[in-house]
Amino acid sequence: IKVATIPIAILVGIGIFSNVLGMIPFLSFLLCIIGLPLAIVGWVVTAWAGYKAVKEAGMDLVGGAVTGALTGAIAGLVNAIIGFALSMLGVGVGVATGGTDGVGAVVGAGFGIIGIIVAPIVGAIFGAILGVIGAFVAGMKK
Repeated sequence: IKVATIPIAILVGIGIFSNVLGMIPFLSFLLCIIGLPLAIVGWVVTAWAGYKAVKEAGMDLVGGAVTGALTGAIAGLVNAIIGFALSMLGVGVGVATGGTDGVGAVVGAGFGIIGIIVAPIVGAIFGAILGVIGAFVAGMKK
């Protein structure tokens, strides 16, 4: 976890930035423009976690995969919880998925809970793959 702390903080920061940007109606269109670059930065940061695992902690490819999976899972969970909380407060995704009252709120809450369950799983899978890539690159640079 010590090796993954900074990458997790960066990924959570990117998630918070995206959530805040999505809350501002006249700026939310920017997510269409900067969404892919932010995703690529997130992938690089997750691969960097695997790289750090090899360079700083002396781990191997498996250690890089575990570090990447841990990074992706924790960042995914934290960002999903933040998104869910904002949705329940009636900003961002909650408004876009049908409002904050009645059926729209129930549907939004349901998808928010599903997101909290799925985000760490998907984050761990992609994190493991990217962590192995980062560990592999670190292993090549001896």
